[in-house]
Amino acid sequence: MINVGHTNENIILTHKGFIKEMRKTLFIQWLQYAEDHEEKVHIIGHHPPTSCLAAFKNQKFSFFSDDVNYENTIAGQFFGHVHEDEFTVFYDEIDQTRPVSMAYIGPSLTTYSSLNPDYSIFTVDGDYPGSSYWALDHRTVIMNLTATNIYNQTIFHDEYSARDAYQMKYLFPSDWSDLLERLQNDIDGTLMDLIYKHYRKSHTTNCNHDCRRNLLCILKSARSNDPHVCDSIPPFS
Repeated sequence: MINVGHTNENIILTHKGFIKEMRKTLFIQWLQYAEDHEEKVHIIGHHPPTSCLAAFKNQKFSFFSDDVNYENTIAGQFFGHVHEDEFTVFYDEIDQTRPVSMAYIGPSLTTYSSLNPDYSIFTVDGDYPGSSYWALDHRTVIMNLTATNIYNQTIFHDEYSARDAYQMKYLFPSDWSDLLERLQNDIDGTLMDLIYKHYRKSHTTNCNHDCRRNLLCILKSARSNDPHVCDSIPPFS
């Protein structure tokens, strides 16, 4: 497990010399150690990649560029901060149709008036020789704020299982990329309705074509510095 915490609220990280040296230090050292010892790595952080410093992206900071080099070592990425329930897919910087990694951006227990609290439970490939250590499924549990207030007790219930809800056989990067392709081919369809419902943690509002396009772009934009990542999505209405 590697824990990263590089955000635009840490002033020292705006110094380019510091960023250049960061490439050579702890993060890459641990990834290389895992690679050399044929181990798998889960990257865990608070801010998701799209919240990181623009300087990281412009200088091809290791977190972005080395996903390709270490794609067989990085078995999962898990972040929070945004409070919605999201995922995002990383694509090869050269062949932008080839998925190389993905990140789960988990929901939160924070009680907003427009968002129900929830959390996700991950089932991960077990500790045995040859294990992929990838997530096999995740189940999201939600607290219905309306019912909780009416009955004056916390009421949790299962919201969805990723594999069942999205009809996915596995949860590898290629499977999430296939899901994005299905969404793009039917952006105004019922599957996108479901994605938006889960994104909003079952506190749904109307999401028109432009709203859906924005959400799909978020899910495809692990490298938010790429201005063309969303070019293939149907245009705004």
